[in-house]
Amino acid sequence: MGNGSDLLRLGHPGASVLEGPLATEPEVLHRCLLDTESRFYGEYPWCLNVVPRIEEIVEHLRGELGRAEDVEEGWQRGEVMTNVFLLACAITDTIDDYLVGEAYSFSKVGRLVPRLMPAVRAAEKLFALGRSIRQARLRPVRAWRQQWAAGVGEFLRVFVAPGHPDRTRLSAARVRLARLLSIRLPAAIRLRCPRIPAAFRTQDLTHFDILTLGRMFAAAHPDRRRPILVVGLRTAGSYFGPLLCAYLEAEGYQHVQWVTVRPKKGIARWESAMLARGAREGAVAVVIDEPPDTGSTLASAVDLAHRAGFAANDVVVLLPVHPKRRDWASSYEFLPLRGVRILILEPEQWHKHRLLEAQTVEGRLAEYFTSRGYASVSVVASATAAGFNTLLQDSSEEKFHTRLKHVYEIWIRTNTGRSETRYVLAKSVGWGWLGYHAFMSGSRLAEFVPPVLGLRDGLLFTEWLPPRSSGTGEDRRRVIGRLASYIAARVRSLGLGRDPSFDLNRAEQHKGFVVLAESLSHAYGWKPTAFLKRGRIQHELSQRRCPVPTLIDGRMRREEWITPSGGLLKADFEHHGLGKTELNVTDPAYDLAEAILYFRLSRDEERSLIARYIEESGDTSVEDRLFFNKLLSGRWAMMTALANLGDPRLGHRHQEFNTQYVDAWNFLTVQTTQFCAALCHRAETLRWRTPLVVLDIDGVVDKQIFGFPSTTAAGVEAISLLHAHDRAIAVNTARPLSHVKEYCRAYGFVGGVAEYGSAVWDAVTGREKVLVSSESLDQLERVRDALRQIPGVFLNDGYRYSLCAYTYERGTTVPLPTLLVQNVMASLKVERLNLHQTYLDTTIIAKEVDKGKGLLALLELVGQPDLVTVAIGDSEPDFAMFGVAHQSFAPAHISRRAVARLLGCRIDSDSYQLGFLHSVRAILHPDGGQCGRCRAPGRLRLREKEPLFEELLAVADQGELRSLLHTLLDPMAFQAMAR
Repeated sequence: MGNGSDLLRLGHPGASVLEGPLATEPEVLHRCLLDTESRFYGEYPWCLNVVPRIEEIVEHLRGELGRAEDVEEGWQRGEVMTNVFLLACAITDTIDDYLVGEAYSFSKVGRLVPRLMPAVRAAEKLFALGRSIRQARLRPVRAWRQQWAAGVGEFLRVFVAPGHPDRTRLSAARVRLARLLSIRLPAAIRLRCPRIPAAFRTQDLTHFDILTLGRMFAAAHPDRRRPILVVGLRTAGSYFGPLLCAYLEAEGYQHVQWVTVRPKKGIARWESAMLARGAREGAVAVVIDEPPDTGSTLASAVDLAHRAGFAANDVVVLLPVHPKRRDWASSYEFLPLRGVRILILEPEQWHKHRLLEAQTVEGRLAEYFTSRGYASVSVVASATAAGFNTLLQDSSEEKFHTRLKHVYEIWIRTNTGRSETRYVLAKSVGWGWLGYHAFMSGSRLAEFVPPVLGLRDGLLFTEWLPPRSSGTGEDRRRVIGRLASYIAARVRSLGLGRDPSFDLNRAEQHKGFVVLAESLSHAYGWKPTAFLKRGRIQHELSQRRCPVPTLIDGRMRREEWITPSGGLLKADFEHHGLGKTELNVTDPAYDLAEAILYFRLSRDEERSLIARYIEESGDTSVEDRLFFNKLLSGRWAMMTALANLGDPRLGHRHQEFNTQYVDAWNFLTVQTTQFCAALCHRAETLRWRTPLVVLDIDGVVDKQIFGFPSTTAAGVEAISLLHAHDRAIAVNTARPLSHVKEYCRAYGFVGGVAEYGSAVWDAVTGREKVLVSSESLDQLERVRDALRQIPGVFLNDGYRYSLCAYTYERGTTVPLPTLLVQNVMASLKVERLNLHQTYLDTTIIAKEVDKGKGLLALLELVGQPDLVTVAIGDSEPDFAMFGVAHQSFAPAHISRRAVARLLGCRIDSDSYQLGFLHSVRAILHPDGGQCGRCRAPGRLRLREKEPLFEELLAVADQGELRSLLHTLLDPMAFQAMAR
């Protein structure tokens, strides 16, 4: 658990490197926005939701078409024209996806279960027939879409023309689009959510970059008479394709057409026909998409062009290169592009890169600071600003969602001649209306964020507040109150009105539900069953509507907060909740969950946070929604940590990501333990008594079900039965002492043994005792120091009296090579230590301890050495416990069964928690009978708190065949086959 001083070190990423503020640092700027910007952006409250339905997009587009002629000349008109382009292309993209329909690939099932291949082929033929019938039925929509594309093209020819737009042509295009919008589209289209164009939302591209690519193509292919077929890859291609086509037409190319495809979803007949016709006519196929990551989609599109009849030298790829993927050509997935001409737009050529040049920024800041009463502004090069930018770079996760940002030192002079030195952060936040949320968030949350200067050309300018030295700082109570108030302020100020979660899930865009369903589906055990069940779980999650859908923050990490004078401020406040690469979560309970995770709040602190949030937001049902958001926040933290651990560019931060992974794993374990414990019957008083039942945790109480430990319904019932029969319960585990204490608090256990017998804890009196000698602790520390020096080796610092080491492979922890650890131990001559390997990690423990000695030491600590003890374990380290217990039991999966039997252990016929439950029944009633207390009190409490999760706890106890049969009867299982 962190203490108050931990929170005092908050600041911009890497802030601890700096020495603190300059002595001449002025006070924080007062809050003051340009009237022109406040008025303009204030007309766009709807921009907070970047995933509106098409029917809402239509209304927004009508409004922008009306403004297109009325808005004053200048940057406002450019913004309105850009918005018309973005909204109109969103409609095109959505309709094209709707017309293509859903494609299903049953080959996944065939690979998992080869015997089902004949049924797979039959199903694919049946669905292909249905798709053909559907496409024939949608001819009227296709006809409207063709008219719409022509209308959009007419507008774009005005849009791309240099200089001020021709009012006559603009009026004609505006009227044509408005007339087409008056036609009522089918409900199935109106209620769809468009896909978010990452290029204009998170990748820092603008439409000017596409025009630059067009100029590059025109210079390389000057023949205006040769036909051109622009092939845009949806989603970005639905914006890039028609824009590029309009530009080439304006440049005098006589025969230009465009088509969009989504290769991984399958290609429609009319899309294939356009490709084939272009090849027959001798056209150049110009393939364009957003910056590639793996390049697989781009390679698939080029393959489509080849199969349509285009020779390699007739295909040109226009490629904007992302600054985080400059090595794009090194991927083997780009090999199919050999022979194809590729025109590259380097990051330094992007429009926003040029906007970040010091001279351009100086002109923009002059406008902002003049309005504040300053006489002049100068952007200067300085070592301090360079240091801040180095910190920004070092703290970057080097991903596609990492946006352009730069810190500038500025010298400003007042009208009285007084000069100040300040720092300004310019950050890319999106293009057109896709970036307005940043201005609105900054202005509406002014109390909680650094001063916002303004938003222009997709760049948000805020004051950069250098990190301050800790001093005495703020106590945890004030910090927790500030966190709650910030989250509540987002609910009050940044509400979305309608919760888009259901629509996002239906459109397969709710990444949060996908992540959570993937984890929860593991309850079904067998991979094919879990795979087929994900669609049903996602649907169930989407039914849980949030009463206060909000543009949440989505990133409540401690390093995101700064501590200037006047209190805690959220440095990166814009949002991380909605977007192509985001979870698309709109429930503020997620922000609360992340705050609990990253600030390591105790249960009392969590209650304080929730109470303050409810008081200020009025969101009285948040506690009912909190558990699943905790699971999602913890799982997402684990996934991002694993992704970053696998990124060689982030090697300098791998220890940080290991800590993030361990913290998230602990958080998920503890939160699930508390949830399951709340379902259990508990003893009225906590006291030592005979007989004492001693449980191993991993493999007995818990199992790695969801990607982290949890018990099941059988485990809940087993613990409840023990409590109902007034049995005292203790644990004896390899887990650290902090986990023993948490399990005792949650389940009402009287105490326990931690770290293979290294320490014991009496929960009744709060006493603990370390059983490892100082000599052995010294040797453990020497090994710990040596292992830390080996790249790729990680430690779990929660283990204080033993050592837990591992590396990462295939998305999880794995033990270190035995020879490696043995050589380290031999070189250090640590004769007092033993090595133990598990499937998850490498443990090094003192030779003088084991689980048997730990149990005896626990009984000695509590003054009850003669208690009758009954042990339940499942692995070799438990044998020492069996040797000192009066009775011992084990589930069927116990290792070295013959040795266990020789120790008198009774082995059940079922594994894991079912074996645990049967063992408990045998302990309570050796003759197989029952009594009045045996009414399964745990099962009676199920379905009272969180039905879906409780159902999954029961599913985890089912057999694989039974689960599969139930799954095959669920029509939603087919969703797993969608491409």
